[in-house]
Amino acid sequence: MKKLQILGMGVAAMALLVPFAAQAADAPSQGWYAGLDNIVGLERNADTKADGDKDIIKYNAGWGVSGSGGYAFGNGLRTEGELAYRRNQVNSITGAGAGTTNDGHLRNLNAMANVLYDFTTGTRLTPYIGAGAGGALVDAENIRTVDGVSVNKQQAEFAYQGIVGVAVALDKNWSFTTDYRYVGTTDPSLKSDTGEKVKTQDASHNILIGIRYQFGHAEPAPAPEVAQPAPAPVPAPAPAAKVAVPAVPQSYMVFFDFDKSVLTPEAKRIIAAAAQDLKSGKYVRVVVTGHTDTKGTATYNQKLSERRATAVAKEFESLGVPAAEIKQIGAGKAGLLVPTADGVREAQNRRAEIVFDTK
Repeated sequence: MKKLQILGMGVAAMALLVPFAAQAADAPSQGWYAGLDNIVGLERNADTKADGDKDIIKYNAGWGVSGSGGYAFGNGLRTEGELAYRRNQVNSITGAGAGTTNDGHLRNLNAMANVLYDFTTGTRLTPYIGAGAGGALVDAENIRTVDGVSVNKQQAEFAYQGIVGVAVALDKNWSFTTDYRYVGTTDPSLKSDTGEKVKTQDASHNILIGIRYQFGHAEPAPAPEVAQPAPAPVPAPAPAAKVAVPAVPQSYMVFFDFDKSVLTPEAKRIIAAAAQDLKSGKYVRVVVTGHTDTKGTATYNQKLSERRATAVAKEFESLGVPAAEIKQIGAGKAGLLVPTADGVREAQNRRAEIVFDTK
């Protein structure tokens, strides 16, 4: 009954994640990541044989920790290395001549290589499946055999596991994870304190709850930054008309790296040219509008677009343009130069537009 309650807790934890599904998710992650998990381990009943006698060892629910690190390839596939420790106390031993004490423990230290696949859902929820293989150090401590003697022995065994779980994106780097893992090893062959050969089993159901951190994303090279060409010159009005032709508003454009608001050398060159044009006296005001692509949340991108507009305005000020002549606007995801779906990284949408006006 206790094992069913613990499994129920894991299912309930997954259910609590459902409200996050209404929020938009990014495309599959790409780059290095690391994770840390708490483990609730339910060791299966183990048939155990010693010198022809047989008993069954039953274990209490155990605890453990797991650390992992790996690389996500951006197409849903991930590979990782994992190191996990788990400890289960003996609940009872049944069989002819079984020991009466239940203070023994079984420890597992597993080193696994895992391959996993993430399923993109268009929400913050990302289900995944996987499998792993590696080695386990199985450590029996004071586990009584059918003859009443205890086993205190370590044995290295081949280990394997199957994985199914779900991750919830908390922001662009952090995720909450919970999964189920069936972990097993080849049957350990141990020896008791009196030299008896003891053959037992080692397999468990495990619920892991933890966090994962994505260190970064591989980004395509941004499109070359190109200044907008100057409009065709407007012919001067005929002298007899005596009508002044207003100056045509001029515009420029600079681009930014992914998730950055730092001006590149090319961007600074374009702003310097724009500042010289502004000082010509034809224009009285400059409007700087920052933009982002659709990767990330609307709130985050709004702030990022404002930082980009501010970076351009500060560069104008450093070139002698009065702050009173500069207006800053953050457009966030709005006004895409290249229309895309939400959650798409597009270099030409990561920009700031610079427009001069005569009023």
